[in-house]
Formats: sequence, structure tokens, C-alpha cells
Amino acid sequence: MARPEDARLTRKVKSEIIRRELNTSKLDVKVIHGVAYLGGELGPTRHQKIPDWKKEMEIIENLILRIPGVRGIDNRIKWVDIL
Repeated sequence: MARPEDARLTRKVKSEIIRRELNTSKLDVKVIHGVAYLGGELGPTRHQKIPDWKKEMEIIENLILRIPGVRGIDNRIKWVDIL
């Protein structure tokens, strides 16, 4: 059964990633018991060039870990240069 806190955290995690102005159309985010499960595909928009996608993922993970209530991240996102 989904916990209300997990649903709230899921929305916050998605919001942090969306703020990076990336293409999130194929991104999956779910928080269960405080652990953020990230999957699917993530990439730049047509008008962006991300020179270092590993650094971008590091920034995203750090932002997510700053959200009160998030205890960890299981990141299985596949970075795709063109979505």
C-alpha cells in the first residue's frame, strides 16, 4: 500500500529533476519508504548540450538527497543524448 509520504516525496523528486530543464518524457520516478527509485531515460532537450552527463546525474542525485525524507537513491536511469 502506498504511503502518503512516499507520494509527496515522489512529486518532490520529479520536481527537482524537471527543474534541470531536461527531457523527462521517458523518466520513471517512484519513492518507496524514503528510497527514490529512478528509471527510464533522461536526456537533454533539443536546444541543450550537456557536455558531461555523469556530472549532471551527480548534481541531480545531490539535489534529491537534500529533500527531507529521502533516505537513498536507486538510480537506474539511462542517459540518452536524443530522446
